[in-house]
Amino acid sequence: MASLTIVTEFLHLGSPSGKKPSFLYFVVFLLTYLSTFLGNLFIFAVTSADQNLHMPMYFFLRNLPILDMSFISITVPNACVNSISGNRAISVTVFKT
Repeated sequence: MASLTIVTEFLHLGSPSGKKPSFLYFVVFLLTYLSTFLGNLFIFAVTSADQNLHMPMYFFLRNLPILDMSFISITVPNACVNSISGNRAISVTVFKT
C-alpha cells in the first residue's frame, strides 16, 4: 500500500497582516494590472489597425499581447482578491489525466 499526499493550497507568509498594507497591495496590484492590460490592448489595436504592420514580425507582436493579457488576467485579479480579503491561501488545482 502506497502513501499518497495531495497538496491543494499553499500559504503566502509574506503578505501583510493589517488592513492598511493589504489595501495598499490591492491598489498596487490593481494599477499594475490595469496599466499592463491597457498597454497590451493598445499594442494589439495599433498592430491590427495599421496596414503597414501586417508583416510576419508584427504578426508575432500582435499575438504576444493576447497571451500576456490571458496570463495576467488569471493571476493578478486572484492576488487582488486575496490581498483585500486577508486570505493567505493560494489554491492549486492539479488536473490528472
